[in-house]
Amino acid sequence: MALFLIGLVYAVITIFIGDIFSFSFDASGGSLPYLSPTTIGSFLTVFGGCGYFLSVNTSLPGILIGIIASLTALCISALMFVFIVLPLIRSEKNAAKSSQEMIGKVAEVVTTIVEGSKGEIIYEQGGIRLSAPAKLTGHGEPITQGELVRIVDVVSGTFIVKQI
Repeated sequence: MALFLIGLVYAVITIFIGDIFSFSFDASGGSLPYLSPTTIGSFLTVFGGCGYFLSVNTSLPGILIGIIASLTALCISALMFVFIVLPLIRSEKNAAKSSQEMIGKVAEVVTTIVEGSKGEIIYEQGGIRLSAPAKLTGHGEPITQGELVRIVDVVSGTFIVKQI
């Protein structure tokens, strides 16, 4: 019951706050994405819930309940990994790659960019107009709405731009 409650509380917190327990394991130079907080949380929740349900509603021996709960939790966690975690990992990699491809391209300022704060730019990628936050490189004059800028870098999803 304790494992079920821990998993349930984790799920509720994740819904409202996001993935607060974001961490990655690294073993021998390779990552282990299947040990993500989402799969661990789903395993704990299903294992605890299934184990509790079987112990209250059946007269099966404890070892058999443990085996059934483990197998059920492994199956459900594997499904969570395949249908939720993997697509999220792929989309993050694609977004980072597509942002890096914009370095050197021209964009238009939508919201004035002042030194020390972010503005907003619009750029075209694959025939689609997209907007993104942008900051100035180093020191310089503010870049006002409608001016063209060149993207010189991307840092944490924010484009670093200089005036053309």
